Amino acid sequence: MIRYPRVAVGGIIIREGKILLTLRRDEPDRNKWAIPGGKLELNETLEDGLKREIREELSMEVEVMELAGISEVITENFHYIILDYLCNPATYDAKPGSDALDAAYFDMNNLDNSVNESTKEFLTRMKKSEKPVHIIKREV
Repeated sequence: MIRYPRVAVGGIIIREGKILLTLRRDEPDRNKWAIPGGKLELNETLEDGLKREIREELSMEVEVMELAGISEVITENFHYIILDYLCNPATYDAKPGSDALDAAYFDMNNLDNSVNESTKEFLTRMKKSEKPVHIIKREV
């Protein structure tokens, strides 16, 4: 069986210096807070996939803006390429949908251990950069 990297998308929604995160329902990092998003489906554009994922996780509609960065997560049996985009929501009210346990805004300057490490690293680097960031996390 040939395995390929999976493409995923994430939506960055910021309000008054706080970022909207979801509590992950599934592995990896189950019960950790992370940027909302998920895997792209066959024949789906990046923008359409991101809008669908935000609807599923946050029950909200967004306008997809510019690319904030790319994360590559590579382990022995897991390889994701995640494209995170800044999003402009129709409303800032979010409620967890079928793919998330909870949703909440977090101070971007004070993320604790309840937030997954990849999200913390990505946001730290994003705040320091004026262009899209590229993070590679390799564990093989």
